Amino acid sequence: MSKLILETIRDELRTCSVIDGEGEFCRDWLGKSECYLRTLRFINGEPSADALTVCASKLRYYAARLEQSPEQQYQHWAAQFRTLAVACMDAVEQRALDKWQKLPAMMV
Repeated sequence: MSKLILETIRDELRTCSVIDGEGEFCRDWLGKSECYLRTLRFINGEPSADALTVCASKLRYYAARLEQSPEQQYQHWAAQFRTLAVACMDAVEQRALDKWQKLPAMMV
C-alpha cells in the first residue's frame, strides 16, 4: 500500500518536471539509494517509515514555497504536494497502528 503511494508521488513529480526518474526520486526525495524502489519491488517489501517521513517533509516544504507564488499553476501543485504529504503520513500511521496492535496485550 505505502509502496503505491511512493510510486504515485514519483509519477506526480515526473509530471510536473521536478524529477527526471526513479533514481533521482529515491535519492533526493526519500533519502535512500537510487535503487530503493526497485529493491522494494524485487523483494515485495514496503517502504520504511523513514523514507515516507522524509518524503512527506520535503513535500510540505515545497508546498509552502509554492503557495507563496501568485501563479495559479503553482497553487495547484502546492495543494497536490500537501495531499501527497498527508498520504505519506497516513501510511506511516497505519504501519505503526498495525505494528502495535499485533503486540501481545500488556498486563496491568
